[in-house]
Amino acid sequence: MNIFWLNGAFLPEEDALISPEDSGFTTGIGVFDSQLAVDGKLVYGEEHFARLMHDSEIVIQKKPDTDINAFIRTAEKLLQKNNLVAGRARVRSTITGGIPEHILGPAQKLTVLMCVGPAPDTGTLPPVKACIIADYPRIAGCALENCKRLDYTRSYAARRMAEKQGAQEAILTNTDGNIACGATSNIFIEENGTLITPPLSDGVLAGVTRRKIIEERGAREESISVERLKKADKTFLTNSLTGLREISKII
Repeated sequence: MNIFWLNGAFLPEEDALISPEDSGFTTGIGVFDSQLAVDGKLVYGEEHFARLMHDSEIVIQKKPDTDINAFIRTAEKLLQKNNLVAGRARVRSTITGGIPEHILGPAQKLTVLMCVGPAPDTGTLPPVKACIIADYPRIAGCALENCKRLDYTRSYAARRMAEKQGAQEAILTNTDGNIACGATSNIFIEENGTLITPPLSDGVLAGVTRRKIIEERGAREESISVERLKKADKTFLTNSLTGLREISKII
């Protein structure tokens, strides 16, 4: 039996109920975060929950009263309750605007949900084939693009288009025609031994793994054209659950 954490309570799945009038369902008002846990402990938990709270303030214009350390304790307790304390697991946290007084009305009481499950073993993941999709551009200069919002329609549609071309991931361009990020990943190129990734101002999701690579490996932030991407020595996708994966082919 799966246990969830909803609005401060640990509940079995059948009792973890959310109103059909919740703005996360009716209008997609909300944010979420997916992060990795290893042997029952979060990897970069503080950074992930800090981003979640930041995104909630930007998108919903309100954030939960719970502090980051309390979220970390809750997540690790939830992993214990679901017997996910050995090996790799994922923790997904979602915040919605709850039930507003009217459509697009300000958030009253937020809905906060946390769930856990197994995470893939990155040691078994092969390089990926990626397809550049220009049909659904991300908006350069838009702060909302940096947030992990519930509305994943663009990423969903782009991924389906990429799969029809035989690729496993979609690489989205932005409104300036430059590379932004993957449907569920950030992108890096390697030139002469230096890692480069598009800046947040290019409509890029502010990924935690992306930031860690910039901080720890000295990656540079520069706009990347489609031509530059294709000519790079190497290209990589980053994601909190799958880590750093090389792209074998770009179509």
